Amino acid sequence: MWIQRRSSLLAALALLAAPAQAATLIVLAPASAAAGLQPLAAQYTASTGTMVTVGGGSRTKVIDALKTGPADVVVLPTSDMADLPNVTGMEPLGRITVGLAVKVDAKVPDISTPEKFRAALLAAKGVAYADPAAGTSAGQVIDAMLSAPEFKGVKHVPVQGLAVTALASGKADIALQMLPELAADKDVKLAGPVPSAYGAGVDFSAGIASITSDAMQAQAFVTYLADPKNAALWRKYGLEPLFH
Repeated sequence: MWIQRRSSLLAALALLAAPAQAATLIVLAPASAAAGLQPLAAQYTASTGTMVTVGGGSRTKVIDALKTGPADVVVLPTSDMADLPNVTGMEPLGRITVGLAVKVDAKVPDISTPEKFRAALLAAKGVAYADPAAGTSAGQVIDAMLSAPEFKGVKHVPVQGLAVTALASGKADIALQMLPELAADKDVKLAGPVPSAYGAGVDFSAGIASITSDAMQAQAFVTYLADPKNAALWRKYGLEPLFH
């Protein structure tokens, strides 16, 4: 009996002596925002000990995943956040601009001014972008821009999925897509961002998933994402911060 009590006591002491398991946060975000989130998550883990994993896939998959989980923090276009009852504590982050790319072996057009950008699109045999009918924020922004009178004559190539797939298939020779996605694609050459005069960008925000298992930790990470100290890192990965 004494031996059993002693064994139970030792087991209890071992549990008390064991280090507490580090908190883990699951962050859902589309690829365009994940580019900046990955290094920020690693930086946050290094400074706090809280493990942060970033995933999600497409915008639609992120929204679907919020219903079933697991999820603690979500980063999505701000326009989506307003319609999501299962996200709270929305914090504006910044704008991700649309960029222009061509095939890796093609000549990169000069799009440094609105006039040169417009000329490049008019000269293209096809301009690919995400089909707005699929509900993508970037696709809707690009389609609205190309519907303006000054782009009359541009050959639209709506694509199901990523615009760059139309470059590989030969259906288009210019792709308009979110800048961080293009910058990470080794099969294309990036000409640069769409000139700011056209406002071709999507505003993003972070929020707390209502299904989170640790709302305090989730809030701490959202606050970290909007910390002005991290503005330079966000810019490096294609998001222009709205916070100062």
